[in-house]
Amino acid sequence: MALRYILYFMLLALPYSIYASEPVKETYVFDVTADGDTLRLDRYPAVKSADNKGQVLIFAFGGGFRGGSRDSASFMPFFRFLVENGVTVVSTDYRTALKNVDPARLSTPQGFKDALYEAISEAVTDFYKATAFVIEHSSLWNADSTEIIACGSSAGAITVLQAEYGISNDMVPPGLLPDGFNYAGVIAMAGAVCAEGVPVWNTDSAPIMLFHGDADCVVPFEKAVIDGFGLWGSSTISRELSGRGVPHVFHIVRGGGHEVSGTPMSRYKGEILDFIHRTATPGSCRIVTVEEKTPGCENYKTDFTIEDYLRSNM
Repeated sequence: MALRYILYFMLLALPYSIYASEPVKETYVFDVTADGDTLRLDRYPAVKSADNKGQVLIFAFGGGFRGGSRDSASFMPFFRFLVENGVTVVSTDYRTALKNVDPARLSTPQGFKDALYEAISEAVTDFYKATAFVIEHSSLWNADSTEIIACGSSAGAITVLQAEYGISNDMVPPGLLPDGFNYAGVIAMAGAVCAEGVPVWNTDSAPIMLFHGDADCVVPFEKAVIDGFGLWGSSTISRELSGRGVPHVFHIVRGGGHEVSGTPMSRYKGEILDFIHRTATPGSCRIVTVEEKTPGCENYKTDFTIEDYLRSNM
């Protein structure tokens, strides 16, 4: 009889335990666009601990600039891990402009290129606005505005890399960010930079952490360009950063596809947390390349064409 009552009360407590394990969330409107889109962000405050240095990670979701959600249940374990280790998480909306584009326009390489560049530009503008909102509220939130990490998955990874590329090359539209601001670090899971020619990163770039699979047919590991213009992937970015002595970590998954846009949030969260902590100590970030390969993964395709990327993104 006693065992029956114990089990009964355990079952009653289970829903509360699940609920209690979810990180606390606060939602804010940070912009209403000219087209009437209301953009929101969710703040998950860090648990107070000895590791709390006022660091904030701003996260941009994936979805091919067509969709996605800032509060997807799949992100919650990663967010919870960070807040429990002293890092505040802000997960933000941005406009997903490709969802409204005529499919006929996306059917040609030139049309896709133009539409993609416009979508990336809108997403980056929104990410800057979300960043400015965090900076404006940093005192109220007990956050350090000099310790903001930009992080993204897939389209979100492209967004955060493009945002840092814009800052490093003085391409931020006036008034979007405070003068002299830069992110403390950038974490990109299967990302790229959209540029004319190989992206040139100035030496004042923030430290960057890159994750990418070399068999990714959605976001290029190396590049997907037309007449020198297009997406330059993590491998190209790492070479450029290495040549300029910019601290960065490049985690290569040999044989890995686009799933690498999500797997770091579960498999490598400790590695990510270490990188975040290192950005708070000047000079502690280094140039590191990590390679992994699944045993038995041989003769996989890596030489994707522009048409391959188009089909994967249609």
